Amino acid sequence: MYAKPVIAALCACLILPAAASARQGNGQLTVVAPDKDVISHDKWTDRAASKLSRSIRQATSFYRDSASTGYARVQFKLGEDGRPENVALAGSSESRNVNRISMRSIRTLGSLYPLPQDVRPGAKFEAWVIVAGDAAEREIMLTSLRAEHRAQTFAQAPEDRPILLALR
Repeated sequence: MYAKPVIAALCACLILPAAASARQGNGQLTVVAPDKDVISHDKWTDRAASKLSRSIRQATSFYRDSASTGYARVQFKLGEDGRPENVALAGSSESRNVNRISMRSIRTLGSLYPLPQDVRPGAKFEAWVIVAGDAAEREIMLTSLRAEHRAQTFAQAPEDRPILLALR
């Protein structure tokens, strides 16, 4: 079973932590080294995606379901311990089993600590969980999801905002 999770933060724009910061005041220069537990947004996203892939495989195994395929959208917020809480299905799959696998994979994800600098407990997230039988099927579903997301983005665009469509 191939799993390709896509996690999208619903919180404000995340910026990468700086290597160090400096402050000058009263004729003194103070250099502040970053916390050793600070993690970049890219590294955190990769680690979270890897954990989610494992969680999807475990949930698929738990339900003894290797035949169901599809994708579902799950929303959650981070608890104080970095674990998902208030997990809810935001976009249902056509398959009840994919919905169950998706919900279980988020609930059993574990802690997402350490967090990037601008992500705090209570932050809201959305995960698209893709459950596919093989890599080709996964890519087809991912392409479909991307096209669906673009269509929704265009549909929600204000009337006075120009939209540029281009073809290759």
